[in-house]
Amino acid sequence: MGGRIASQVAAKGEHDLAGVVFLGYPLHPPGKPEQLRDAHLKDIRAPMLFMQGSRDSFGTPTELREVFSRLRLPATLYEIETGDHSFKVLKSAMLSQDQVHEAVMDEIVKWLNL
Repeated sequence: MGGRIASQVAAKGEHDLAGVVFLGYPLHPPGKPEQLRDAHLKDIRAPMLFMQGSRDSFGTPTELREVFSRLRLPATLYEIETGDHSFKVLKSAMLSQDQVHEAVMDEIVKWLNL
């Protein structure tokens, strides 16, 4: 399920959720940072983990941090350095896509305390 739809379902509070993990949250349409899609996030009562590429055109980690502080969300952010919305990193990152995906999975497991 996409992050935006998953967050809307979670915000309704009809489910007992232990947490919500977002793999590239679409905070706004690309190139339109004034059209935030964050109003419902404050209604999510479960802890949230946002995995976000530093070059994500749908919302950068910096933009997400501003939302977290403004809405006082129970949220954690993991930034994929040079990653885009799909976590594709620049060649200068010196990491393969497999290594990036492995790091993302490791971080999720660590956050879940498994």
